[in-house]
Amino acid sequence: MIKLFHFPQKECPSYLRVQIISLMKQEWPQAFEGEEDLNWPDSPDTNPTSFLLVDNEKVISHVAVPFKLIEHKGQMYKAYGLSEVMTDPSYRNRGFGLRLIKEARLFIEKNHPDISIFTCKPSLVPFYIQGGWEHANHTCLVGGTRNQPFRSDELGLATMIRFISDKAQKNRLTFEGTDVYLELGERKLW
Repeated sequence: MIKLFHFPQKECPSYLRVQIISLMKQEWPQAFEGEEDLNWPDSPDTNPTSFLLVDNEKVISHVAVPFKLIEHKGQMYKAYGLSEVMTDPSYRNRGFGLRLIKEARLFIEKNHPDISIFTCKPSLVPFYIQGGWEHANHTCLVGGTRNQPFRSDELGLATMIRFISDKAQKNRLTFEGTDVYLELGERKLW
C-alpha cells in the first residue's frame, strides 16, 4: 500500500534518508562525482520539508520544499521552492510525481508565502504547469552567492513561479525578464 509522508528533512528517519539519497545519486550522478558521503539536507537553513510516497517501506517518489526570505527590487518576499523532485524509474508515468508536487503546493499555500519559485529542465515545464506553476520565461533564478552566482540560464534551466500573496501579484511585473537572487550558498540552486 502506498503511503504519503511529510516531515522536516532534519527529522527524516534514517531508513528513508538512505533511500532518498540513493534516488538522488541515481537521478543526478554528476552531482555526486568525487563525493563519498552526502550532507543531507544540504541547505538546512532553508528548513526543507520532504514529501514522500512510500510503497511497502520503499521510497518511490520524493519532493523537497525549502523556503527563504528573499529581497527582490527593494521588497522582501517569503519564497518557497521545489527541489529534489524525483520518482523511482520503475514507478514513473503513474502520476506519483504530480501527486507529490500538488501536495507540496497545498503545503506552500498553507504557510502564507508570497511566491513559489524554482528551476527545472525545460522539458518538465508542462509537468509543473499541471501542478499549478507558470513558466517565467526570460526570468533567471540565481543561486550561489552574490559574489559567486549560480545562474539558472547558464545551466539551461527554466524558471517556474506562482504569485500567491497580494503583494506578489501586485509586483509580478518586477519578476519578468529579470534576475531573482536566492543567495543559498556556493553552487546551490532550487
